[in-house]
Amino acid sequence: MTYSEQFSKKFFARLLKPAGNNPQRDRASSFSIVFEELDKMNKTDYTIVETGCMRADHGDMAFGDDGASTYIFDDFINYYDGQVISVDICQANVDHANKKTSDRTTAYCEDSVSYLWGMGLKTKIDFLYLDSYDIERDNPHPSQLHHVKELCAVIKHLRKGSIVCVDDHDAFFTGGRIGKGNYVKEFMEAIGAELLYEGYQIVWKL
Repeated sequence: MTYSEQFSKKFFARLLKPAGNNPQRDRASSFSIVFEELDKMNKTDYTIVETGCMRADHGDMAFGDDGASTYIFDDFINYYDGQVISVDICQANVDHANKKTSDRTTAYCEDSVSYLWGMGLKTKIDFLYLDSYDIERDNPHPSQLHHVKELCAVIKHLRKGSIVCVDDHDAFFTGGRIGKGNYVKEFMEAIGAELLYEGYQIVWKL
């Protein structure tokens, strides 16, 4: 069994079930593609870097709302081997993520751009997941700018074949016109990155 098959059995349906009357945010389809691509790398040791970890204020395991990304990435790393590094500016989120994951995952409470710029890694990043700085419909620019700053800060740690995903690309269900990944998308188009998926999340392969 590949991890993408395990993901499909353990998490796919749960990611499509929001709490109460919240809208469905389909992270399941994009994560399936991400894990298929990671499986194809045929490695035994992976490095995943995430900005914006699983949120303490969304309940214990709010898969259908915030995606519980840190928990899922930790599950992947424990299927193979390697490390998950997550950075979030909220101490409560960091404490929650560290409590809910294994010792192969570490969350740090710092500004993401500063942390990524100064991060020392011995290996290149296989999967970069950008999901910090909540976006506002009436003023999306600060969040969009922050996410492209994150990419610039960490790009020296990426390689040909790295997977990059931005969450909340279609945060307000406008067909991607207002989302966290808009400026990152412009950059990816300029460098000729391969677009793998565009929906609620957007995914590229370098």
